[in-house]
Amino acid sequence: MAYGRHESFYLRDKWVSKGLKAISENPRFFFDKDNFEKIGLGKNMVKSLRFWLTATNLMVETGNKEHRLTKVGEIVFSVDRLLQKNETVSLLHYHLVRNHDLATVFYWYFNIYKETISQRTELKKSFITWVKNNETKSVSETSLNRDIDVLIQLYTKDANENDPEDFIFSPFTKLTLIKEEPSEEKHENIRKISPDIHKIGIISLYYVLLKYALEHDVELISLEEIINEKFLWGKVFNLSRNRIIEALNKLTNDDTYPIEYVRTNNLDYIRVPKIDPIDYLCHEYNYKFERVTNTNGI
Repeated sequence: MAYGRHESFYLRDKWVSKGLKAISENPRFFFDKDNFEKIGLGKNMVKSLRFWLTATNLMVETGNKEHRLTKVGEIVFSVDRLLQKNETVSLLHYHLVRNHDLATVFYWYFNIYKETISQRTELKKSFITWVKNNETKSVSETSLNRDIDVLIQLYTKDANENDPEDFIFSPFTKLTLIKEEPSEEKHENIRKISPDIHKIGIISLYYVLLKYALEHDVELISLEEIINEKFLWGKVFNLSRNRIIEALNKLTNDDTYPIEYVRTNNLDYIRVPKIDPIDYLCHEYNYKFERVTNTNGI
């Protein structure tokens, strides 16, 4: 598990575009001493950007002091590197919160932490306790507190409506997964929000199902799994049962790859077509690249 790799910076708007362009032009970019001058960011911001691109599965290190774009990274770079589509941001969010090893606080908050509403101090105490119970090494509480601060900023730091030139906001806010709101105790409540389906995007939701089916080698996924299992809709996107059913109904009407409801032993299951998740993204994003046998970084 890892903590504080973000250098206390949440992901800023336009950072992904800058980073993907830099890597596509120079695989050794993040190892160059003058990289911060070339990209127009501070040294610690460049370190942060390297974390975000890796944690969201947009790039991987090859082992010889180079980085390459993943398949997801290639699609995003070619089709939506400015993250204008909610579906694209949802894909990044999904890969971030399943990255237990590199982005532990995000994995914990969405997959493990069960409280819907909490205050920042309570949230920090809960995370510190969980880390102490699950980590073999000692971790600075200051670092863990900063992880919680960055977590909240990533999903709530919105653009300044009065300043169209203000780019110090996070693209993840458009997902409306977390909200800060005042409480009677004069401390902000941190609330998990169950967003409308269109905020997440049906493409990213289907991609998540396909990934789950591929990784577990199944074609049937139960409704209860989708609601309650790690890395599925209820956990990753805070979706309620009603909104999950709404999205599944939409997928039964998919023009190309419709899912199918199956009733077995009084339980509701979804039969998922056997489609590679990356092939599905390519179809939906109208993107083509040469397939390779190595599926690392899907």
